[in-house]
Amino acid sequence: MRAVYVCGGGARNPVLLKMLQQALNDSGVSGVPVMTTDALGVPPQQVEAFAFAWLAMRCIAREPGNLASVTGATGERVFGAIYPR
Repeated sequence: MRAVYVCGGGARNPVLLKMLQQALNDSGVSGVPVMTTDALGVPPQQVEAFAFAWLAMRCIAREPGNLASVTGATGERVFGAIYPR
């Protein structure tokens, strides 16, 4: 489903959510709902934790955690380091 998903503290602000919806409508992007990440099964206050868990998983698998086309990096990179005892 095409939507704008809001997370963090702003997700608890109904005025902000209405303003975002109005801004979308005013810009000609009507029919795209603004909702919190709760709709995806991710509590808005836990999105950052999910992101760091995903990055850790990618690091352990030695897989890149970036998209060079998005970040502007010169290539894919594995983020983080593992330090065994």
